[in-house]
Amino acid sequence: MKVIKIVLLLFAVLILFSGDTASQSNNDSLKNDVPEFEMKLYYFVFLNAVKDRPVIDSAAAMEIQIGHMANLERMYLEGKSKLAGPFMDGGEMRGIVILDVASEEEAREQMSRDPAIINGRLEAVIKKWYGPAGLIVEPKARK
Repeated sequence: MKVIKIVLLLFAVLILFSGDTASQSNNDSLKNDVPEFEMKLYYFVFLNAVKDRPVIDSAAAMEIQIGHMANLERMYLEGKSKLAGPFMDGGEMRGIVILDVASEEEAREQMSRDPAIINGRLEAVIKKWYGPAGLIVEPKARK
């Protein structure tokens, strides 16, 4: 009788430990399925309409807009802008730009080249933004 109890006890211990190992193995594989994100600092730029900006003719407005788009393209091609686009509601907040630059000063310098800012049409409100690296659109070579 004593032998049967020892065998049952050993059997129970084996089941207990083998269950933990399988459970641990399952937990490890679940951890491997969860993506890990590297985080980094970006500069999130809100482009706001300037209040009481002077009225200009449509040819001047078009020239400023062409220069604005060229500046956004330049920053993108240089790898400084990761994402940019307008808001479509026509409100005070006109668009956003996400910059991947070394400092807030560099973000200000990049935005200060924009003809829409130079000509008092837009103002840039810059916020530090901590976001996931690699989930931003990366520049591709032109075809």
